[in-house]
Amino acid sequence: MIFNPNHFKKKESVMSSMWKSLSIMMIASSLALAGSDSDVIQYVEKRLSKNPKVKINHVEIVDKLPIPGIKGWSAYMVDVDLNLTRGQETRQINFEDILFVSKHLITAELVDRRTGRDLRSMIQPNMPDDIYDASHLLYGNPNAEHKLVLFSDPLCPFCRMYVPELLEAVKKNPDQMVLYYYHLPLVTIHPASQTLVRIMEVAQKEGKNEIIDKMYTIKIDPRLKDEKKILQIVSEKIGYTLSPEQIHQPWIDEKLKKDHAMSRRLLVTGTPTIFVDGKKDITRDKYKQFMKKK
Repeated sequence: MIFNPNHFKKKESVMSSMWKSLSIMMIASSLALAGSDSDVIQYVEKRLSKNPKVKINHVEIVDKLPIPGIKGWSAYMVDVDLNLTRGQETRQINFEDILFVSKHLITAELVDRRTGRDLRSMIQPNMPDDIYDASHLLYGNPNAEHKLVLFSDPLCPFCRMYVPELLEAVKKNPDQMVLYYYHLPLVTIHPASQTLVRIMEVAQKEGKNEIIDKMYTIKIDPRLKDEKKILQIVSEKIGYTLSPEQIHQPWIDEKLKKDHAMSRRLLVTGTPTIFVDGKKDITRDKYKQFMKKK
């Protein structure tokens, strides 16, 4: 898919409505017979093809994961690429989803009747080795004992409360922790993030990581869409001046595209999301165990 400056915004808005219809399709006929991987692929294709506006490009099983404590079932991570036509416009959409598969059945939803818990929340995709690459290393020693991976949006209110403290902890304990930072701007609710993450990319490449820290405290209307106005505010409030051309270099487009792909691969849908030593930390506090005692 060709990446453009509005990629995240278009992608998320389209996916929001698209996902609702896809979910309805899947759950409406939730159970199907299974016998092989091809049955899983056929299950997805059959349900998506019910929408005449959808043209399926490919459906691929990218991983099979065990479900903790549940015998006889596996979670299949399925990658789907399709074209969606609305009126005169056709858009390419790529997304990943989870299906639950047993020897004889396939379902899009599986709930533990004892706890009422949706088993999707128990699925932990395998952490890819390439997630710990130098271009995403923000703070800490790459040989530190513990590896942290953060997905964040600088204008997410929860991130603004959480991330500054995390960054300080890593900076003060560089041999205990290393932090790899991935952008996940939630542009449908804070469109200004789309510009801020590009500024952050340039700053990080220039070795000005303190600019990234300041993005979590800068006062700016998250609904602001005027890129030039956002650049002006950043210049005036934190003294970091960039032009539109500087934040739209091809390498930035590619980097943000990879960040978004990684979030899909790890089933990250909200911010802040943190992984500690390859495991998702739902408490978000495990890193505190690695801080030096005062």
